[in-house]
Amino acid sequence: MTVENEQQIIETINDIKKQNGDKLVILGHYYQRREILTVADYMGDSFELARRAASLDDAKYIIFCGVHFMAESASILSKPYQIVQLPDLDAGCPMADMARLPEVEKAWNTITEFIPSSQIVPITYMNSIASIKAFCGRHGGAVCTSSNANILFKWARQQGKKIFFLPDEHLGRNTAHNLNIPEDKMFVWDPLMPDDKRIIANIDAVELILWKGHCHVHTFFNVEHVNYIRKNFPSAVIIAHPECTRDVIQQVDYSGSTSFIERYVKEAPSGSVIAIATEINMVDRLARQYADKQIIPVARSLCPNMFKINLPKLKTTLEQLGRYNIIEVPQSVRQDAHRALSAMLSVVQSAQ
Repeated sequence: MTVENEQQIIETINDIKKQNGDKLVILGHYYQRREILTVADYMGDSFELARRAASLDDAKYIIFCGVHFMAESASILSKPYQIVQLPDLDAGCPMADMARLPEVEKAWNTITEFIPSSQIVPITYMNSIASIKAFCGRHGGAVCTSSNANILFKWARQQGKKIFFLPDEHLGRNTAHNLNIPEDKMFVWDPLMPDDKRIIANIDAVELILWKGHCHVHTFFNVEHVNYIRKNFPSAVIIAHPECTRDVIQQVDYSGSTSFIERYVKEAPSGSVIAIATEINMVDRLARQYADKQIIPVARSLCPNMFKINLPKLKTTLEQLGRYNIIEVPQSVRQDAHRALSAMLSVVQSAQ
């Protein structure tokens, strides 16, 4: 797409936004393309955008520029008169697809043969499909994001309960280490090993059951990448997203969510050198936005699903408000998923 064509599409998008005023809002995740974020009304991580979606009383049309699970969450939190649309329905999340309801229910049934369900709380990462959020809602659990996982884990432990965390093994493990849960108190549940009862021999000692799932964008980073930055940019502060593997997290200076990374770069003094291990569109945007600092990727890792959303697809969606790529969650799923999302919002608010 030429610069001229891009500008024409942006002008059309801005015209549609002007015509609809407060009835229309565009949400853009940090990992979106630069040009998408230039027309977004709000930019943020999955938690910030979920909270924003829940507060948009005036909007009739919520256009979510992110991936499918994010738009689902916005739809679950939306009002009955609101319509959530996703510019590309194929913008999914492989990690979210790693935890499917039949497998999760089978694991839960096995676990609760040996632990009363009252002694374990399920917590799912925001990066999960709606039916998994609903599962957590039905069983007294909650959703979390990378920016508030510590808070939700503390909430569960304050109730004296074990945690069943899904679908990201690495975020769960890194969060547990932040809270001084030792490795020998964790157990990885592999859904490819049906009827896995290895856990039962040591069930009383287990505090955290981790689902074996991962984000391919963040598990791409390795210790060799970090070592390269240390050697070639010795003054760099290295930050990694907590979806990275434990060995990477142990080698960097800081680990934090996309909102943490955004805030750290913003507040760093001019001239700082910061290397970041997260999705490349965010790193590139930060480098442009804070040109007085040297912002570099630890390595270049792209989320192809986030990248599916572009200006032409957004324009097509806006030209068919309320009629195109609508995200609908069945009421039977919506109610329980809403309970889990609301629990997250409530717990975080109480902790502030």
